[in-house]
Parts: sequence; C-alpha cells; structure tokens
Amino acid sequence: MKANDLPVVLDAKGEKSPWLPLFIHPGLANTDEHISANIESALARSYTPFMRVVGMHPGAVSVVGSGPSLKKNWRKLLDGPKDIIACNAACQFLLGKGIVPKFMMCFDADPLMLEFITPHPEITYLIASRCPPQAFDMLEGCKVVCWHAAGDKHIEALLQKHDKFDEPMVIGGTAAVTRSMVLAQTLGYTEIHLWGCDSSFSEGDTHIRQSTTKEKRVKVGVAGKAFETAPWMAQQAEDFKLLAPPLRDRFGVRFFVHGEGLIPHIARVMGFQTDEPRWKHLARIVRYKAVWLWRRL
Repeated sequence: MKANDLPVVLDAKGEKSPWLPLFIHPGLANTDEHISANIESALARSYTPFMRVVGMHPGAVSVVGSGPSLKKNWRKLLDGPKDIIACNAACQFLLGKGIVPKFMMCFDADPLMLEFITPHPEITYLIASRCPPQAFDMLEGCKVVCWHAAGDKHIEALLQKHDKFDEPMVIGGTAAVTRSMVLAQTLGYTEIHLWGCDSSFSEGDTHIRQSTTKEKRVKVGVAGKAFETAPWMAQQAEDFKLLAPPLRDRFGVRFFVHGEGLIPHIARVMGFQTDEPRWKHLARIVRYKAVWLWRRL
C-alpha cells in the first residue's frame, strides 16, 4: 500500500493525527512446499497423536511466552498453576531457573526453531507436524505429542493421504502463544495464565534473550497508550483480541494476563484480569476520556 492510499486520520479537534491505521498482511516465513515436506516427514513417523491427550488436563495452566517481562516476574510463576506450557525459548529460560514445565510447545516450520529444543525426560513436547524433521530427531526418546496446525495449505490433503483424517487440526492464529491458548483449552484447562506474552518491546529488548531474527520496529497506539513492537507481534496481539473472547464466552475459560506490554494492555481494555489493580485501570480510562472531551470543547 502506498502512502498516498492511506486514509487521513483526524483527532478530536478535526486536525490531522500523527497516527495512521495499522494494516497487517500476514505471510509465511517458509514456502508451502517446505512446510508440506516437514508434515510429510512427521506423518511417516510413529508418534503420539494429539487426540490421546485431549481433555486430559483439567484445572489451571500457565502459558509462558518469551516476552521481556518474563525476566522480571518469572519467580511469580512458582505461585501460579503447577502446570506450565512453555513456548519456544521460554522452555530453556525456565529450565535455567530451575523450573521444569509440564509441556514445551513449538510450531515453527523454520530450522531456526531447533535452537529452542532441549531434551528433558520430564517434559512433554507438543510439536506441530509442520516443524522440521530434525526437531523430532533431537527429541527421540522423549515424550512427544504431535499435533497439526490448521491453516497450512496442504495439511488436510496430507492427513487424508496418510489415512490420518481423524486427527484434529488446531486453530489459534500466527504465533506460539495464541496457538497455545487453544491447545490449552483443548487439553482441558479452564483457567489460563499468560506470562511473557508482551507482544511488544521493553527498553529495546524484544525477548528474554536476543531474537533469532532481526526485528522490524513499529510504534502502535492502543486506547491512549503507545508501544514499540514488530509487525508479527502486532498480529499476535490482534489474534489474542479475536481468540480470547470466544474461549471465555463459549468454553468458559478464565484468563489472567500477567506482565507488561501490548497484550496485557489490550487485555485490561477488554476487561480481562491483569496484574494492574482494577481501580488504576479505570482511572486511566477516565483520564483518557476527560482529555478527549476537553479537546473537543
């Protein structure tokens, strides 16, 4: 989209605003052919299908991402749910702190994800069939549950080809955190705590450690607050906004969003429970509305 094609955004005074609407066009980091080859390799293996663990884990769980806020509040995990789903590099981070998650989840198709893999006898690895074959090789002898990511171009045809059409495909957006939300509900959990799910940078930090790729940077404004983020993180926040309400309203999932950043802020605005006291959030909204009304006078 060219700059001249963008709509003009006006503020409360009718003047041109410095903010523009955010348009995100999701894309794949790998080709459909590459992803299909990964899926073919996984389907040819002997694995534990996800269907065997569906509904087997009632209660509460912590879904842990790799956002920078985790460096500040990881100790509080010990006071939360016993069960933990660690996404990508968060698993190694927690192991380094002496915390062994119940699950490690990854669904990246790119070989870059291999650096997130640390075999551990007490962890059950929720590995998507779209992950590189080397990930399954590295986890040989470990507890591995293979699941299928809905949205891949040829996934349904490949499941039928291998007579696995009865194995479910899991939705959940573009990132590990939001897919894990859906996986958690499907596993049977009805209370989900999100940690390290910032979806924005903090003092220049993009993750709990250096990112595996060079992040593009963009500033976004949501309900009176600005955040520095990356396009894929902004899409992850959009996925949370779309997925959390039906998980709550249709399936009765209670969400608790911990830490700081774009997703915790969106969660507060949407009425989900966060670390920030309710009165403080309401005071911010009142102040924001008061400023908006004053500018219109």
